[in-house]
Amino acid sequence: MTINTSSVFAFKTAKFPGLGKGGRVQIPPHLHSQLDTSNRMRVIPWAAAEAVAQVLLGRVEAERTPKALTLQTIDKDGQTVLMASHPTQATWVNAGQTVRPYILLIAEAQLAAKHTELTERWSELLHTIERHAVTLPTTEDHLVTLSHKIDFKDDLLRVLDTLYFTGKLYADTCAWITGPLSAPAAWTHSPVLLGQSPRQPGEPGADLSEEGRLTRRAAYGIRALLVGPTGCGKTELGKRVALSTGSTIVSLKGRPGLEDRDMIGFISPTLQGARWVDGPLARAMRLAQQGTRTTLLIDELLRLDAYHRNALIGLLDDVSATELKATLGVDVPDGRYYTLDLPGAGEVLYAPTRLLSVLCTTNAGSSYTQSGELDPALLRRFQRVMFVSYPAEAVIMPVYAKAATPGTARVAYALEVATRSMTVDQGQLLARPMNTGVTLNFLAEVQDLVQAGLAETSALREALLVTVTPFCCELTDEGLPDPAAVNALKARLEEQLRKGLLHKAA
Repeated sequence: MTINTSSVFAFKTAKFPGLGKGGRVQIPPHLHSQLDTSNRMRVIPWAAAEAVAQVLLGRVEAERTPKALTLQTIDKDGQTVLMASHPTQATWVNAGQTVRPYILLIAEAQLAAKHTELTERWSELLHTIERHAVTLPTTEDHLVTLSHKIDFKDDLLRVLDTLYFTGKLYADTCAWITGPLSAPAAWTHSPVLLGQSPRQPGEPGADLSEEGRLTRRAAYGIRALLVGPTGCGKTELGKRVALSTGSTIVSLKGRPGLEDRDMIGFISPTLQGARWVDGPLARAMRLAQQGTRTTLLIDELLRLDAYHRNALIGLLDDVSATELKATLGVDVPDGRYYTLDLPGAGEVLYAPTRLLSVLCTTNAGSSYTQSGELDPALLRRFQRVMFVSYPAEAVIMPVYAKAATPGTARVAYALEVATRSMTVDQGQLLARPMNTGVTLNFLAEVQDLVQAGLAETSALREALLVTVTPFCCELTDEGLPDPAAVNALKARLEEQLRKGLLHKAA
């Protein structure tokens, strides 16, 4: 097995800013590995630091059998990677040469009774994390915080120095083979990497929800389109995913008539001469180019003119480091990159795909104001298309309960669910159903009326007329909500009240 030592030290990672992000940062002598007793200077192997982060973040799955230790992780391009170690042959499969060998060494130390010093030092690191009341697997934000703690930094540096010399000692004894490798039926030993007990049969492993999958992919950069009815939480989902990966969020709201300056940027005259001003696309690219994990959140994609959607097609075409050097003459680490030509500025921005996620949302259905349809050329550039529905009761009810009394929240949610089967396309009277935003407005109005002195039942009836009916009911030629639709809503509200939801015991 060969580890590319030049890449190991040239690697950059922002996971532990308390140590730095790259370069020749020295490891103090009292933290050195005993696998090498020389007194020579040691520096941080940054690729090993990235490997430690991936394990602590729970992005490595593991399964051990008597014949093999199999691992699954995701590479910088978001592709699933399998690798394995066989105890009798010390064989590594598809391990890579920079980050992944160190992931496999950690797994061998924890699961295959190898590398004694690494096992001891890894255990000390996990105990230190536990002392800081951080639950594993953790988040990137917690890693950032821990990286500034003296005891964590010392234990991490011990692990990194041991990882490097363990890799050196074992590299020449490992046969690196390529070939077919299948994922096991379950990843029961993944928790052992974090000092925990193996999963029991039937216990869930990785989060397989759409949000869970999207979050894991976003950690390596993802291009995703979220499709669903208005108010179902697409934008909030995008924000949660971005925040969970420690991203800086750059937002762009789709609307007809958007100009280049609103999307890419513009040249502004100043007293000092013309100056380029970044728009959302350029700002997101520049942040990622400077090493900041960034999420570009584009709301209501289909409200953009076709011209601007075509600009996105170009942006989402990624190129290799070799292509980037050939076209721009810049040396960059291996990987994939987005590029953006700033019109009139004479500058081309480039950003690593692993640091820039592009999350777009669009409403579903013909009743929404949209500009054409999705071009297949744009659609195929999204690595994941998610059809987002309304949030489940267990997810949304705590939100509603904070906005009003529990009884009012129950009535409002029941009414919201009922309106989904009361629309014109289902042979009923409503133009559109309630959504989360409308329900929150409804609850806020109810609370305001209650504080003004109305009883809850009266407040619900009055609030319905100024929040729910204007949204759900088609307007007549006189500009008023359709009376039949209004009556249908009133009748459904009364039905919920008769069920006793308002005063039902919690």
